[in-house]
Amino acid sequence: MDKPKVVWAGCRSSEYGITKNYETREIYPFPDAEDWCGYVDKMVANYPSSNGALVWIVTTMNGKHTCKANFPLSKPLNNVVGMRRDENEAYLKEFDKKGYSVWLQVESADADICELAEEVMNRYKHHPCVKGFGVDVEWFFPNGPEAKYPGKGTKFGDEIAEKLDKTVKAINPEYNVFVKHWDYEWLPPEYRSDMIFVNDSQMFEKLEEFQNEFSAWTRYYEGNPVFFQIGYNSDKWLWGKFKNPAKDLGKYICDGIDCKADVGIIWVDFTLRQVLDK
Repeated sequence: MDKPKVVWAGCRSSEYGITKNYETREIYPFPDAEDWCGYVDKMVANYPSSNGALVWIVTTMNGKHTCKANFPLSKPLNNVVGMRRDENEAYLKEFDKKGYSVWLQVESADADICELAEEVMNRYKHHPCVKGFGVDVEWFFPNGPEAKYPGKGTKFGDEIAEKLDKTVKAINPEYNVFVKHWDYEWLPPEYRSDMIFVNDSQMFEKLEEFQNEFSAWTRYYEGNPVFFQIGYNSDKWLWGKFKNPAKDLGKYICDGIDCKADVGIIWVDFTLRQVLDK
């Protein structure tokens, strides 16, 4: 039976996820580059032959319709607010040295996704660690007229997926795009290219649902890489039963997959300190 291969192992980073313990409400400083590298290296150690990877979020929601970039903008962009200083450069330099693979993800709100991708990728294209661009579809026009279900965003169809893919590849043909959601109906139904399909499902009712959900996801996108974004607080009552959750949960998920696939295991920053600061 064909089995998946964990090609990437690492972490998700956002400005809000790792700075707060959502159980004790304790506030922490954002980790420095050395600490982030330590977390990624621990994830890699859990999955031999994997490459260190990061889903590195560079824009976050800033109200109902705008997003905030954590770097200065080169020009005005509709529905995007920039910062005076760059909060990514020092980290990416260290990730270059480590040979990691980094996807720069946005929470795009009502910004033009292709214009935003050009802004992000042109700014950081000099970093060899940068491998592509990512969209969390939950925050793609989340309050737009087609966002019929609150909290799910607007469906990311084939046409916009192809346009974004070509926009990113025009900057570097080696780049690829990931799209993220927990419901495949919100992602491109047919367009594939070399896109990565990221599943960030949570709130499972039993451990077996991890295997069922991610196995079905992998089979649905068979032929393309898939990432599993795991480690949410809502599921701690399940994954907390493992001795080494960052390793054991990913292995458990992969053991339930019955097709060949290149897989990324991405632990979310919400519980990263709890799991890897041991």
